[in-house]
Amino acid sequence: MANYSYETLQRMSAHPWEGLKPGQRKAVRNFNRKEGASEPDMLEAERILEEHPNLSMDEALNTSTNPSYRKAKADTDRRIAETHGTAKTPKPAKTEKPKKGVAELVGEALNAKPAATSTGPDWQWIDSLPHDCAPVPEQGVYASLAAAMRANPGMWTKMRGFARCDLKCARSRARALANRVNSGGITSMRPKGSFEGAFRTLEDGSAVCFARYVGEGE
Repeated sequence: MANYSYETLQRMSAHPWEGLKPGQRKAVRNFNRKEGASEPDMLEAERILEEHPNLSMDEALNTSTNPSYRKAKADTDRRIAETHGTAKTPKPAKTEKPKKGVAELVGEALNAKPAATSTGPDWQWIDSLPHDCAPVPEQGVYASLAAAMRANPGMWTKMRGFARCDLKCARSRARALANRVNSGGITSMRPKGSFEGAFRTLEDGSAVCFARYVGEGE
């Protein structure tokens, strides 16, 4: 496997996954593990990249370590486990009944009504759906932020914070995002050189990426 410099590995980690060769992907995996990314976070990031190969490893790791994403995934996994557990529980029956199809079972679950004599699970009824915690493409988020920075040239603003799950990992994520700003890796912050990025580690161990608009670049 080729020996890449630290700066090259950073750039590859911020590059869309679908644009990397197998050897480069392996190098990016090893780089992020050395930078402090945990094995569960790496596995989840790679699962995200299988579904969204247009994202970079940095973006996938940012998503997999996001508290809101973790909470939503844990809730989804719990519900799946509960559903599978219920499906595997044998139920006594005097006479055999024809098996129900998936569509019929789903329909019954969605239209079930609580009864006064019901001894089944506790049904939860809500007036509206909860907030969707699915990750939002970063380009869309940064487009509005980039427009605001253009309206306030020279002024620094907090671009993104990274909570301390691991000090080295938090710094690495913030540094990688700042490098993307400086290199023109974010579409809404081009041309290269028109925005400046920097990162700082705070007293609580978290890391923050800051950015500002400095004028038209290359």
